[in-house]
Amino acid sequence: MACSPQAADSTGDVAADAVTQPAAADTPAAAVAPAADEADAAATLAGSPEEEQQARAAAGCSVPNDVAFLQDIRIYCDMPADVQAFIARENSCQHFAGEEPYDDARRRELEAATARFCDDRKKIFAGLVARHRDDCAIRQALIGVNLRYDLSPDLGLKPCEG
Repeated sequence: MACSPQAADSTGDVAADAVTQPAAADTPAAAVAPAADEADAAATLAGSPEEEQQARAAAGCSVPNDVAFLQDIRIYCDMPADVQAFIARENSCQHFAGEEPYDDARRRELEAATARFCDDRKKIFAGLVARHRDDCAIRQALIGVNLRYDLSPDLGLKPCEG
């Protein structure tokens, strides 16, 4: 499966823009190995450098460096372009939101980055859920993303039955 265009651009410009693009109708979602539960979801945010390298090697496509969390690396290549873009954007949001400003200039940089990557994240996520509600593999991956980043507990995301 081909990766989204932002794989070649780690600045996040494509990720921010591509989130609003509808997924290609012919993008198959391969079997996704989502986090088994909330504890697993939290535990897979960060891994050792060796685990990250292994996950990138096994991913099936080039995962942009913006995607740094282990479980996101594992599911990235099986997702359609709009979900890939959201994953890259959310990883950037988490990165900048966790930074400490050490002076006024850095504080302004972090505020701008947080606004760019974090604003409207819940609204964008809700749109992804609505768009991919009928695809069980993507829905299962979105459940894991929701658990990892506490995006929208009110969406009532449940795994597919059967």
